[in-house]
This record gives sequence, structure tokens and C-alpha cells, in this order.
Amino acid sequence: VKFTVTSLFLLLLSAWDPFRMEPACRKDKPKLNTTPTRGDRVKQKSAQQELKQRHRAEIYALNKVMTELEQQQFEAFCKQMQSQAE
Repeated sequence: VKFTVTSLFLLLLSAWDPFRMEPACRKDKPKLNTTPTRGDRVKQKSAQQELKQRHRAEIYALNKVMTELEQQQFEAFCKQMQSQAE
């Protein structure tokens, strides 16, 4: 199966949703009229930082894959142009 840079990028990007919340971060319980405790705020901030770090790692991984694919396609193009010139 041959992918173009654009199709691979769109495929991987469609699987990544920056606004997706992890199940541990979602609040399925009804909200009570209480203010979050300091511990809750710390846990929430920590969870948000972990999610942000994971998304950043996904972006770097996507960038690496896209760069490698682009390099492969460029090398194939160069070989094709070289063989046509001969």
C-alpha cells in the first residue's frame, strides 16, 4: 500500500484529537456545589500536564514519520528522474 505524504498526515491527524479527554479526566458524576480542594486541583493540573506531554510526544512521532516518508518519496523521485535522464 502506497501512501502520499498528505494522506498519511490526514490519517494520523484524524486519529489525534487535542480536545479529547482521557477517561480518568472526565467527570461522569453530577457536579455538586462544592469548590475543588487543593488536592483535586493538583491532580487535575497533573493530569492536564500528562495529557499535554503525551500529545506533544504524538506530534513529534508524527513529525518523524512524515519526515521519513517525505525523504523516501524524494529519494524515489530522484531515482526516477535519474533513470529517465539516462
